[in-house]
Amino acid sequence: MTDLHQLSLHALSGLIGSRQISALELTDALIERCNAMASTSAMITPTFEIARDAARLRDAELAQGISRGPLHGIPLGLKDAFAVQGVPTKLCGRTIPDTSADVWHALDAAGMALLGKLHCAEFCLGAPGAQDMMPFARNPFDPARSPGASSSGSAVALATGMVPAALGTDTGGSIRIPAAFCGVVGLKPTGGLLSTKGIFPLAPALDQAGPMARDSRDCAMLMDALLSGSSPSESFADALTERLDGVRIGYVAEFGADAGASPEQRTAVAQALNVLTDLGATVEEVALPPLQVFTDCFLPLMLSEAYALHAHAVIYDADMSANTRVRLQGGAQIDADSVKRAKTQRAHLEQMVTPIWTRIDALVFEVVPGDPPLIETIHPLDYLKAPMLAVPANLLNTPSLAVRCGTSQAGLPIGLQILGPRYEDRTVLRIGHAYEQASGHTGKPVEPVQ
Repeated sequence: MTDLHQLSLHALSGLIGSRQISALELTDALIERCNAMASTSAMITPTFEIARDAARLRDAELAQGISRGPLHGIPLGLKDAFAVQGVPTKLCGRTIPDTSADVWHALDAAGMALLGKLHCAEFCLGAPGAQDMMPFARNPFDPARSPGASSSGSAVALATGMVPAALGTDTGGSIRIPAAFCGVVGLKPTGGLLSTKGIFPLAPALDQAGPMARDSRDCAMLMDALLSGSSPSESFADALTERLDGVRIGYVAEFGADAGASPEQRTAVAQALNVLTDLGATVEEVALPPLQVFTDCFLPLMLSEAYALHAHAVIYDADMSANTRVRLQGGAQIDADSVKRAKTQRAHLEQMVTPIWTRIDALVFEVVPGDPPLIETIHPLDYLKAPMLAVPANLLNTPSLAVRCGTSQAGLPIGLQILGPRYEDRTVLRIGHAYEQASGHTGKPVEPVQ
């Protein structure tokens, strides 16, 4: 049989459901892979024995004819920001929680097991740097380059086959940017669709939890499990199709121009649009407010709220890294009038974009402007320097999916961002899935470049 760490969530589901492998066999195979990939620093708190105990329980349930659903017996990783009772949180508050996040309760009820907590930016803010508190996760395509924003451990663990599924959080791109840099898939769901209770907060008015996997189908399966208690009207996985007849897609060409996207990024997106057209979708160019307007609205909201929440830690937490302290201190300079103007601008942007959804089912543009930056060149405040392609979805509370759409000349993944109206998460996953099936960009684990 193919090495189990190479298989998708849906393939593993079939093997466990048909009793071709046991949950314990899968768990042990993934533990072996995690140990082999330890040099990536993606996993900071292994919970291997907890996972093995859970696997034995899931196997016993199956022996009794009890299945908790398609994800029964499959392990996953969680970004360190997610509270799990009794499991230390090392980069987001440094505590041992006595309760667990709501989303973990949902996945536990669906039969999944926690393989470990995954690296993230300290306090969920920013990208890796030389002065980080712990060794940062290594981009498997080039260890000298950034693995992305704060959900980087989740992306690296997926890309290297340590886990078949993970959860991340996204305040301004922290699911989608690591997914793009590491060649995996990440969904920032509609704002409020998933509970954030029990998740370390950066800026609660913008924070979202979301699934990460190696393809859109696996993200859909995770969404079904995460929302199983809320009785969604239609299964996310069942809504996937291989054709997109009648789907109306808007290409926001100016966003790439505003962000200074490289020619190869823009070419990859253009080629992806051709694939979507071949699948039956119609594509037209759409104009939105300039990307800088979204960025100028986002930054005061995020930084002011983050500082208000964590000012005490900025002053008194002696273990906080210099990078994190500098980033959080930026919020101290933002006055109440600036926040009020940003909130008004956010409402105005939503009013400007809402009419587009009467004629467009999804918007498409780049995730990032170019290849991941070299870590040695990253400054703590780099994100203040240029328009940010990820933040429109956070401000608009809309679902946004990052999928792979190519490879740069440097051998690094290129991502495509698919953004839909509120509560059309199924639509963006459907588009992502159809594109992956047609283009062949279905994720397979890679061996890290040394």
